[in-house]
Amino acid sequence: MRFLRALALVSMVLGAAGWLLADIPDPTIRLTIPGHGTFNLCTVGEAGDSCTTTLVDGAPDPTIGDDGLGSFSVLNVDTNGLTVDTLNFSFATNNLFQPFSAFANDFSTVGIVRHFDPGCPFELPGGCFNPVGTLEVDFSGTEKPGTPGSFVLPAIVCDFEGCPTAVGFVPHSSIDVVSRYNVVPDPEQCCDGLQPGEEALISITADVPEPGSLVLLLGAAGLLAMKRRFFRA
Repeated sequence: MRFLRALALVSMVLGAAGWLLADIPDPTIRLTIPGHGTFNLCTVGEAGDSCTTTLVDGAPDPTIGDDGLGSFSVLNVDTNGLTVDTLNFSFATNNLFQPFSAFANDFSTVGIVRHFDPGCPFELPGGCFNPVGTLEVDFSGTEKPGTPGSFVLPAIVCDFEGCPTAVGFVPHSSIDVVSRYNVVPDPEQCCDGLQPGEEALISITADVPEPGSLVLLLGAAGLLAMKRRFFRA
């Protein structure tokens, strides 16, 4: 009986560990001010206007790396005292089924929207979807004082053979950025957007369970086993 209980405990631990290690990467887009390295954003004539900049890989910095992830910065080069109070990024991806999350330290509102290309290669419980398309990530909100914004978009479940496995975005693809300008005071606390002369770092990473999660799991299993042995004694 003791052997069976021990075997069951080990199976639970290994099963949970396998789940942790096999967890789907969660592409995360973080906007942090200040940044380093630059793509210059387009400028406008007056407050309230918007314009679009296309970030081209290698001009002057990379956009998306071979692994579908990346890190780059955008610079507000306005000379008329106008702040970027809204930034909308459009990322090309071959796997819109991924879960996505986004965070910002100087915008209070963050949003993520999937834009699917035409076609219906996957009939899923939630509808018919094409995993190829564009992910729109929006940063806005300059309330003062404000709270840094975040947003999480759950995965679209696709668990059969042939489901897309690409992580992140299309390597070396161009990125469209829509910037809206306004007059925004520059306080020390959040949130004041991208002020004139400021850079915003955009970092794209794939968050997966850390090894520490497995260590904690094994530690909990060990404590449970010790507790059972203590009560038997």
